[in-house]
Amino acid sequence: MASGSEPAAEAKEEDGQAPAPKHELQHKWCLWVHQRPGAQKGQAWGDSQREVHSFSTVEDFWCMFHFSYPPSKLENVDYSLFKSGVTPAWEDAAFKNGGRWVIKLEKVKAQSLDDLWLSLSLALIGEDFLEHGGDLVCGAIVSVRSRASKIALWLSASKDEKKVMALGRHYREVLAQTPGLQELAAKELTFEDFRKQSVTFVLTKPNSGGEQAGGFQ
Repeated sequence: MASGSEPAAEAKEEDGQAPAPKHELQHKWCLWVHQRPGAQKGQAWGDSQREVHSFSTVEDFWCMFHFSYPPSKLENVDYSLFKSGVTPAWEDAAFKNGGRWVIKLEKVKAQSLDDLWLSLSLALIGEDFLEHGGDLVCGAIVSVRSRASKIALWLSASKDEKKVMALGRHYREVLAQTPGLQELAAKELTFEDFRKQSVTFVLTKPNSGGEQAGGFQ
């Protein structure tokens, strides 16, 4: 009996050790869920936009990821991941001169949509956009709809064309690196300027005539 109790005692000692330090992220991030009008009639927009979780370490991100519903399990909602202090709405002061890169997703399988959101989330919290002008990146939103969903990268400024275009190209690369979604590398992206309420830049399909500026489409 004595020999059988020694491992248990050792296990208790190990359990009593201080937990390993967590890996801090450069920014604190918040997950938001916006129930679109129609799903709950009569509900004001502000009431339907909810911050459901926040985290600032790698470990806390994965905890959130494993215990939250993926986008494909939600209907008619916007799923957002934004830096703390910024609301995922163009009316927020952070987007006074901002905009967003938008890509439409048609006929995308549920698992692929979830994988795409994970790829983008990891790129955001891992500061993967930093060398491309990532100081402008505030977050991203996946809008889940029955016919066609959208996924958008939100920026705090839209005047610096060089940075905006560089971020758009890298954004498309991040999405296209998702397993099974390589075709997104040839997908057209549009940049919507919030202040002008129009499309100001377009990332066209490769080998289709290059990038361009344009009016609202």
